[in-house]
Amino acid sequence: MAKKIGAVIVCQLNHTNYGSCLQAYATIQMVKRFGYDISLIRYIKKRSILDWLKIGPKLLISGGLESLQISLKRRIDQFKYPSYLPNQRIRERATNNFKEQEFVPLYKEYVGFKALCEGSLEYDAVFVGSDQVWKPWGFYSYYWNLMFVDNSVPKFSYAASFGVSKIPFIQRKGTAKYLNRLASISVRETKGKEIVETLSAKSATLVSDPTMLFTPEEWRELSTRSNKDIPSEKYIFCYFLGPRKEIREEAMRLAEQIGLKIMIMRHMDEYVPIEESMGDYAPYDVNACDFIKLMDNAEYVVTDSFHGTVFSILLHKKFTTFYRVKPTSGISTHSRIDSLLDLFGLSARKYNGDISNIIDEIDFSKVDQIRDRFRKESINFLKESLQLANK
Repeated sequence: MAKKIGAVIVCQLNHTNYGSCLQAYATIQMVKRFGYDISLIRYIKKRSILDWLKIGPKLLISGGLESLQISLKRRIDQFKYPSYLPNQRIRERATNNFKEQEFVPLYKEYVGFKALCEGSLEYDAVFVGSDQVWKPWGFYSYYWNLMFVDNSVPKFSYAASFGVSKIPFIQRKGTAKYLNRLASISVRETKGKEIVETLSAKSATLVSDPTMLFTPEEWRELSTRSNKDIPSEKYIFCYFLGPRKEIREEAMRLAEQIGLKIMIMRHMDEYVPIEESMGDYAPYDVNACDFIKLMDNAEYVVTDSFHGTVFSILLHKKFTTFYRVKPTSGISTHSRIDSLLDLFGLSARKYNGDISNIIDEIDFSKVDQIRDRFRKESINFLKESLQLANK
């Protein structure tokens, strides 16, 4: 009988970020390839008023205030801009359709923290990854950091990301505690490795994002499931998650300079007014397979997304990556971008004030050599960590 693996992965319904969806898909498929039976552990919280009073102040100073502000803005924008919510619902239906096929059948739900803890005993090993699973905001659920998993069950991380460059002071002791409980740790960026090895007694292995465990050919095979029509005219693919107006203006200037159309995924994380007048093509009915197909057929990619950058590398696109927030911002997650581009010798693809250099050639033969080596090392780490279930 196949060993049972419990996975804590960002793959919930109604979450429309394509990168998160595709990293979850790749992770699940790789675990299955190694012959394991995987379940996606779903935690349904049951918190009392007293519980909220205890953790509320800590949440607010660990990213909760920012999260509340974003949520409030989204609600206000839904009233201010009548088309915003209906279009988001279209995108949700498209992305949910893929998830209902690939993820929902693997869901194992536990209601309340006690049931979650007891449920961990059902597995031969439990792991967390990838994406920003260790952001300070999620610390107090004791879910993403695997604090719910019984001491007797082997635990590890694959390509976990803290999403920040430093851990809040009030979480440092707790972060060391959960890291020290893990049998093996891998992270997605160099800053994460630094955090692990500074705060805990553990070492961390730098591995590739799960999307890079798939070859370009495998992603293109998945894209054949798409029924989306591709425009006959050449286009620039714009995939922005942050709110910066100036980076959209740069993309429009580029399109005018080189005479191409713009394909844009509008209002991904929040409503950005300039996007309403931007783009010759702006589809909302786009699932994960469509996303790969639309990007693969683009002439250029302009993005502020980590996974937008990853797929540009995988699919051999000429691209420019912007920082999602201004470089001086104290809430940036730029270390992910910096680490990725440094690894592949592509730091020049970060926006440097002149977007026209996007047309510069990239030596993808060198990039692919690095990718293949990194992919092999990362697959070996995942395979060895999964073997904890056999002990």
